[in-house]
Amino acid sequence: MKRFLSAALAAFLALAILGCAKPEGLTAIVPSGSPALAQIYVQTDGRHAVSVVNGADPLVAAFGSGSHDVVFAPTNLGAKMIAAGADYRFAAAVVWGNYYLVTTGKTSFTLDGLDGASILAFGQNQTSDIVLRHLLSENDVDATLTYVDAVASAAALFAADPTLVVLTAEPSLSALCATVDGLQVIDLQDEYAALHGEGSYPQAGVFVMNGIDADRVDAYLTDLAASVSAVNDDPAAAAAAGAELGFGFSEAVMTGAIPGSHLAYVAAADARTALEAYFAIILEMNPALIGGTLPGEGFYLER
Repeated sequence: MKRFLSAALAAFLALAILGCAKPEGLTAIVPSGSPALAQIYVQTDGRHAVSVVNGADPLVAAFGSGSHDVVFAPTNLGAKMIAAGADYRFAAAVVWGNYYLVTTGKTSFTLDGLDGASILAFGQNQTSDIVLRHLLSENDVDATLTYVDAVASAAALFAADPTLVVLTAEPSLSALCATVDGLQVIDLQDEYAALHGEGSYPQAGVFVMNGIDADRVDAYLTDLAASVSAVNDDPAAAAAAGAELGFGFSEAVMTGAIPGSHLAYVAAADARTALEAYFAIILEMNPALIGGTLPGEGFYLER
Protein backbone atom coordinates (compact mmCIF):
# COMPACT_ATOMS: atom_id res chain seq x y z
CA MET A 1 0.00 0.00 0.00
CA LYS A 2 2.80 2.40 0.92
CA ARG A 3 4.47 1.59 -2.36
CA PHE A 4 1.25 2.39 -4.24
CA LEU A 5 0.78 5.69 -2.41
CA SER A 6 4.39 6.69 -3.11
CA ALA A 7 3.95 5.95 -6.80
CA ALA A 8 0.67 7.86 -6.89
CA LEU A 9 2.24 10.85 -5.14
CA ALA A 10 5.18 10.85 -7.56
CA ALA A 11 2.79 10.75 -10.52
CA PHE A 12 0.74 13.61 -9.07
CA LEU A 13 3.83 15.75 -8.52
CA ALA A 14 5.07 15.08 -12.05
CA LEU A 15 1.73 16.18 -13.49
CA ALA A 16 1.73 19.27 -11.30
CA ILE A 17 5.22 20.21 -12.49
CA LEU A 18 4.21 19.69 -16.10
CA GLY A 19 1.11 21.77 -15.55
CA CYS A 20 3.20 24.65 -14.24
CA ALA A 21 5.82 24.41 -16.98
CA LYS A 22 5.84 27.07 -19.65
CA PRO A 23 4.44 26.06 -23.04
CA GLU A 24 6.74 25.18 -25.91
CA GLY A 25 8.63 28.19 -27.29
CA LEU A 26 8.04 29.86 -30.64
CA THR A 27 10.31 30.63 -33.58
CA ALA A 28 10.86 34.30 -34.35
CA ILE A 29 12.62 36.33 -37.05
CA VAL A 30 13.77 39.82 -36.07
CA PRO A 31 15.47 42.58 -38.09
CA SER A 32 18.65 43.97 -36.56
CA GLY A 33 18.50 47.38 -34.95
CA SER A 34 15.75 48.66 -32.68
CA PRO A 35 13.41 45.61 -32.97
CA ALA A 36 16.27 43.30 -31.99
CA LEU A 37 17.02 45.49 -28.97
CA ALA A 38 13.41 45.17 -27.82
CA GLN A 39 13.56 41.39 -27.56
CA ILE A 40 17.05 40.92 -26.11
CA TYR A 41 15.86 39.03 -23.04
CA VAL A 42 13.56 36.79 -25.06
CA GLN A 43 16.63 35.78 -27.01
CA THR A 44 18.93 35.36 -24.01
CA ASP A 45 16.35 33.17 -22.26
CA GLY A 46 16.86 30.57 -24.98
CA ARG A 47 13.39 29.03 -24.85
CA HIS A 48 12.29 30.70 -28.08
CA ALA A 49 14.34 30.21 -31.27
CA VAL A 50 15.30 33.65 -32.59
CA SER A 51 16.92 34.57 -35.91
CA VAL A 52 18.25 38.13 -36.26
CA VAL A 53 18.52 39.24 -39.90
CA ASN A 54 19.48 42.28 -41.95
CA GLY A 55 17.09 44.06 -44.27
CA ALA A 56 13.48 43.48 -45.27
CA ASP A 57 13.94 40.62 -47.76
CA PRO A 58 14.14 37.85 -45.11
CA LEU A 59 11.02 39.26 -43.45
CA VAL A 60 9.09 39.23 -46.72
CA ALA A 61 10.22 35.63 -47.30
CA ALA A 62 9.13 34.64 -43.78
CA PHE A 63 5.68 36.16 -44.24
CA GLY A 64 5.31 34.39 -47.57
CA SER A 65 6.51 30.97 -46.47
CA GLY A 66 5.27 30.88 -42.88
CA SER A 67 8.76 29.79 -41.84
CA HIS A 68 8.52 31.47 -38.42
CA ASP A 69 5.79 31.65 -35.81
CA VAL A 70 6.58 35.30 -35.11
CA VAL A 71 7.79 38.01 -37.49
CA PHE A 72 9.03 41.39 -36.24
CA ALA A 73 8.57 43.89 -39.06
CA PRO A 74 7.68 47.47 -39.93
CA THR A 75 3.95 47.73 -39.29
CA ASN A 76 3.27 48.82 -42.86
CA LEU A 77 5.14 45.80 -44.24
CA GLY A 78 3.09 43.49 -42.05
CA ALA A 79 -0.11 45.13 -43.26
CA LYS A 80 0.99 44.84 -46.89
CA MET A 81 1.92 41.17 -46.55
CA ILE A 82 -1.30 40.28 -44.71
CA ALA A 83 -3.33 42.09 -47.37
CA ALA A 84 -1.52 39.90 -49.91
CA GLY A 85 -2.54 36.73 -48.04
CA ALA A 86 0.12 36.14 -45.37
CA ASP A 87 -1.43 34.09 -42.55
CA TYR A 88 -0.43 36.36 -39.67
CA ARG A 89 -2.04 38.88 -37.34
CA PHE A 90 -0.71 42.02 -35.70
CA ALA A 91 -0.06 41.27 -32.02
CA ALA A 92 1.71 44.37 -30.66
CA ALA A 93 3.76 47.43 -31.48
CA VAL A 94 7.27 47.57 -30.00
CA VAL A 95 9.16 50.43 -31.73
CA TRP A 96 7.52 53.86 -31.67
CA GLY A 97 9.77 55.68 -34.11
CA ASN A 98 13.56 55.89 -34.33
CA TYR A 99 14.17 58.50 -37.06
CA TYR A 100 16.28 61.64 -36.66
CA LEU A 101 17.79 64.46 -38.70
CA VAL A 102 21.42 65.31 -37.95
CA THR A 103 23.99 67.89 -38.94
CA THR A 104 26.84 69.95 -37.45
CA GLY A 105 27.88 73.56 -37.41
CA LYS A 106 24.50 75.30 -37.65
CA THR A 107 23.68 78.18 -35.32
CA SER A 108 20.14 76.84 -35.13
CA PHE A 109 18.90 73.42 -36.22
CA THR A 110 15.12 73.16 -36.26
CA LEU A 111 12.59 71.69 -38.65
CA ASP A 112 11.25 75.14 -39.52
CA GLY A 113 14.78 76.28 -40.31
CA LEU A 114 15.18 73.67 -43.07
CA ASP A 115 13.13 75.59 -45.64
CA GLY A 116 15.23 75.64 -48.81
CA ALA A 117 17.75 73.13 -47.43
CA SER A 118 19.03 69.93 -49.02
CA ILE A 119 18.44 66.74 -47.03
CA LEU A 120 20.07 63.37 -47.65
CA ALA A 121 17.55 60.63 -46.86
CA PHE A 122 17.30 56.86 -47.19
CA GLY A 123 14.53 54.46 -48.20
CA GLN A 124 12.77 56.47 -50.89
CA ASN A 125 9.00 55.80 -50.80
CA GLN A 126 9.44 53.71 -47.65
CA THR A 127 8.36 54.58 -44.11
CA SER A 128 11.42 56.68 -43.26
CA ASP A 129 10.75 58.82 -46.32
CA ILE A 130 7.00 58.97 -45.64
CA VAL A 131 7.52 60.20 -42.08
CA LEU A 132 10.06 62.82 -43.14
CA ARG A 133 8.02 64.14 -46.08
CA HIS A 134 4.85 64.23 -43.99
CA LEU A 135 6.51 66.32 -41.30
CA LEU A 136 8.10 68.68 -43.79
CA SER A 137 4.83 69.16 -45.67
CA GLU A 138 2.69 69.69 -42.57
CA ASN A 139 5.18 72.29 -41.29
CA ASP A 140 5.30 74.06 -44.69
CA VAL A 141 8.99 73.30 -45.11
CA ASP A 142 10.17 73.14 -48.72
CA ALA A 143 13.38 71.10 -48.78
CA THR A 144 15.18 69.19 -51.53
CA LEU A 145 15.51 65.47 -50.79
CA THR A 146 18.13 63.19 -52.29
CA TYR A 147 18.26 59.49 -51.51
CA VAL A 148 20.59 56.61 -50.78
CA ASP A 149 19.61 52.96 -50.44
CA ALA A 150 20.00 52.43 -46.69
CA VAL A 151 20.63 54.14 -43.36
CA ALA A 152 24.19 52.77 -43.32
CA SER A 153 24.93 54.53 -46.61
CA ALA A 154 23.52 57.80 -45.28
CA ALA A 155 25.61 57.48 -42.12
CA ALA A 156 28.77 56.83 -44.13
CA LEU A 157 28.24 59.93 -46.26
CA PHE A 158 27.53 62.00 -43.16
CA ALA A 159 30.71 60.77 -41.46
CA ALA A 160 32.63 61.98 -44.51
CA ASP A 161 30.89 65.37 -44.48
CA PRO A 162 29.14 66.24 -41.20
CA THR A 163 27.89 69.57 -42.57
CA LEU A 164 25.27 67.65 -44.56
CA VAL A 165 21.70 67.43 -43.23
CA VAL A 166 21.02 63.70 -43.09
CA LEU A 167 18.14 61.45 -42.10
CA THR A 168 19.32 58.64 -39.82
CA ALA A 169 17.89 56.10 -37.37
CA GLU A 170 18.92 54.27 -34.24
CA PRO A 171 21.35 52.59 -33.60
CA SER A 172 23.19 54.52 -36.36
CA LEU A 173 22.46 57.78 -34.56
CA SER A 174 24.22 56.62 -31.41
CA ALA A 175 27.18 55.41 -33.49
CA LEU A 176 27.43 58.88 -35.04
CA CYS A 177 27.20 60.52 -31.62
CA ALA A 178 30.26 58.54 -30.58
CA THR A 179 32.34 59.62 -33.60
CA VAL A 180 31.14 63.06 -34.74
CA ASP A 181 31.80 66.12 -32.59
CA GLY A 182 29.14 68.79 -32.19
CA LEU A 183 26.29 66.65 -33.52
CA GLN A 184 22.97 68.49 -33.73
CA VAL A 185 19.80 66.40 -33.74
CA ILE A 186 16.11 66.81 -34.55
CA ASP A 187 13.96 64.04 -33.06
CA LEU A 188 11.27 63.34 -35.66
CA GLN A 189 9.16 61.52 -33.07
CA ASP A 190 8.92 64.72 -31.02
CA GLU A 191 7.95 66.59 -34.19
CA TYR A 192 5.26 63.99 -34.94
CA ALA A 193 3.85 64.22 -31.42
CA ALA A 194 3.82 68.04 -31.55
CA LEU A 195 2.04 67.98 -34.90
CA HIS A 196 -0.59 65.41 -33.98
CA GLY A 197 -1.00 66.24 -30.30
CA GLU A 198 -0.36 62.67 -29.18
CA GLY A 199 2.34 60.02 -28.90
CA SER A 200 4.53 58.78 -31.69
CA TYR A 201 3.76 56.35 -34.50
CA PRO A 202 3.97 52.54 -34.25
CA GLN A 203 6.88 52.00 -36.61
CA ALA A 204 7.61 48.31 -35.96
CA GLY A 205 5.50 45.53 -34.55
CA VAL A 206 5.12 41.84 -33.88
CA PHE A 207 3.09 39.57 -36.15
CA VAL A 208 2.00 36.09 -35.04
CA MET A 209 1.01 33.23 -37.32
CA ASN A 210 -2.59 32.09 -37.15
CA GLY A 211 -3.38 28.69 -35.68
CA ILE A 212 -0.78 28.58 -32.89
CA ASP A 213 -2.08 27.52 -29.47
CA ALA A 214 -3.18 30.56 -27.50
CA ASP A 215 -1.16 29.58 -24.44
CA ARG A 216 2.04 29.46 -26.49
CA VAL A 217 1.31 32.87 -28.02
CA ASP A 218 0.42 34.36 -24.64
CA ALA A 219 3.62 33.00 -23.10
CA TYR A 220 5.73 34.50 -25.91
CA LEU A 221 4.05 37.91 -25.76
CA THR A 222 4.35 37.97 -21.96
CA ASP A 223 8.08 37.25 -22.30
CA LEU A 224 8.40 39.98 -24.94
CA ALA A 225 6.59 42.59 -22.83
CA ALA A 226 8.88 41.73 -19.90
CA SER A 227 11.92 42.04 -22.16
CA VAL A 228 10.95 45.50 -23.39
CA SER A 229 10.38 46.65 -19.81
CA ALA A 230 13.72 45.28 -18.62
CA VAL A 231 15.60 46.77 -21.59
CA ASN A 232 14.17 50.22 -20.88
CA ASP A 233 14.81 49.92 -17.13
CA ASP A 234 18.54 49.22 -17.55
CA PRO A 235 19.87 50.01 -21.05
CA ALA A 236 23.49 49.34 -20.04
CA ALA A 237 22.73 45.82 -18.84
CA ALA A 238 20.63 45.15 -21.95
CA ALA A 239 23.46 46.44 -24.14
CA ALA A 240 25.87 44.04 -22.44
CA ALA A 241 23.45 41.20 -23.20
CA GLY A 242 23.16 42.39 -26.80
CA ALA A 243 26.93 42.38 -27.15
CA GLU A 244 27.01 38.78 -25.89
CA LEU A 245 24.47 37.91 -28.58
CA GLY A 246 26.71 39.45 -31.25
CA PHE A 247 24.40 42.27 -32.30
CA GLY A 248 27.23 44.06 -34.09
CA PHE A 249 27.21 47.35 -32.18
CA SER A 250 29.34 48.35 -29.22
CA GLU A 251 27.81 48.36 -25.76
CA ALA A 252 28.10 52.15 -25.66
CA VAL A 253 26.20 52.52 -28.93
CA MET A 254 23.43 50.14 -27.85
CA THR A 255 23.15 51.84 -24.47
CA GLY A 256 22.47 55.13 -26.25
CA ALA A 257 20.28 53.55 -28.92
CA ILE A 258 17.80 51.98 -26.49
CA PRO A 259 16.18 55.20 -25.22
CA GLY A 260 16.47 56.68 -28.70
CA SER A 261 14.54 53.75 -30.17
CA HIS A 262 11.36 54.59 -28.22
CA LEU A 263 10.70 51.00 -27.26
CA ALA A 264 7.30 50.24 -25.73
CA TYR A 265 5.22 47.09 -25.80
CA VAL A 266 1.63 48.03 -26.67
CA ALA A 267 -0.84 45.24 -27.45
CA ALA A 268 -2.72 45.36 -30.75
CA ALA A 269 -6.03 46.55 -29.33
CA ASP A 270 -4.37 49.43 -27.48
CA ALA A 271 -2.15 50.38 -30.43
CA ARG A 272 -4.97 50.37 -32.99
CA THR A 273 -5.89 54.07 -32.81
CA ALA A 274 -2.28 55.20 -33.24
CA LEU A 275 -1.70 52.61 -35.96
CA GLU A 276 -4.71 53.71 -37.99
CA ALA A 277 -3.70 57.36 -37.69
CA TYR A 278 -0.22 56.45 -38.94
CA PHE A 279 -1.62 54.29 -41.74
CA ALA A 280 -3.96 57.13 -42.80
CA ILE A 281 -0.86 59.25 -43.46
CA ILE A 282 0.67 56.43 -45.51
CA LEU A 283 -2.58 56.02 -47.46
CA GLU A 284 -2.42 59.66 -48.51
CA MET A 285 1.18 59.44 -49.67
CA ASN A 286 1.74 55.87 -50.88
CA PRO A 287 -1.21 53.45 -50.38
CA ALA A 288 0.78 50.51 -51.76
CA LEU A 289 2.93 50.52 -48.64
CA ILE A 290 0.05 49.07 -46.59
CA GLY A 291 -1.71 47.08 -49.30
CA GLY A 292 -3.99 49.87 -50.51
CA THR A 293 -6.44 50.16 -47.60
CA LEU A 294 -6.72 50.28 -43.84
CA PRO A 295 -6.59 46.76 -42.35
CA GLY A 296 -9.88 45.28 -41.12
CA GLU A 297 -10.78 43.44 -37.94
CA GLY A 298 -8.96 40.28 -39.00
CA PHE A 299 -5.64 42.13 -38.95
CA TYR A 300 -5.57 42.41 -35.16
CA LEU A 301 -4.81 39.62 -32.73
CA GLU A 302 -7.46 39.36 -30.04
CA ARG A 303 -5.82 38.69 -26.69
